Amino acid sequence: MPDPQVAAAMRDDRPQVGGGAVLAPPRWRTLIRAAPGLALIVAVCLLPLWGVLKLEWSVLAVVSAYVADGIADGLLAWRRARLARGEAGQSGSDRVLVREFVRTYFTVVIAMALVVYMVFGGRLFKPGGVAPEHPYAAFATWQFWAVVAAFFAMRALVYLWDFVLGGEADFLGPAAVVGEPLRRLFVLQFGVVIVGLVVYWPLDSSTRGLVALVLLTVAANLVLAVLDRLRAARIRAAVAAGMTVEATRPRPVKAQPRAGRKRGRRR
Repeated sequence: MPDPQVAAAMRDDRPQVGGGAVLAPPRWRTLIRAAPGLALIVAVCLLPLWGVLKLEWSVLAVVSAYVADGIADGLLAWRRARLARGEAGQSGSDRVLVREFVRTYFTVVIAMALVVYMVFGGRLFKPGGVAPEHPYAAFATWQFWAVVAAFFAMRALVYLWDFVLGGEADFLGPAAVVGEPLRRLFVLQFGVVIVGLVVYWPLDSSTRGLVALVLLTVAANLVLAVLDRLRAARIRAAVAAGMTVEATRPRPVKAQPRAGRKRGRRR
């Protein structure tokens, strides 16, 4: 017979406390609730594939589209961090944290945009000694800006679905909010630039390489989004079970003492 508290947690989304442990809702329940947002993320992140196969986008255009997604993600994260638990309920340290997040995030994004422009525009690297032909052609088309607008709309809809309608503003603290986009920035955005450089240089901007770049980016976006949803569900369960928001923050791991006998000083 299953434990009654575990069975209760499986019947509804209310977290239960048993044996000193907080029981979050089952993962399948969390992912079903997040399915519309996850499907939207996958659909929009696949849009650059249209540009690669039908419009012959360059590596610069594909990577720039994903950098624009990073900008949209940062702007919505800024708003989420300001509204987390209500602006009136934030402490001075919370406001400093949000301010430092904005400064760090957009400094890295601006630097990344400059690197993308210099590298994939043929300013620094020229595969085979020849600059790529018309690397900026996509920027003069409405299709490129439609994809960029789709990224901004996608991030806004995910914000509405998870943060506003999902009630995350009531239990997520600013530290948890700013952690998500920073992980995506350093794991996903840098990954896009590195893989894009491989496609641009050794693969000479081949169509297959660009398709692989898009598919890898979609997979990474999906994995990171799933981990974010599961993390938010655990924090929701902990707060509902009586823990404070500050107590849900990860604690640094203390260094363990080295094993073995202590050697005395030689006289």
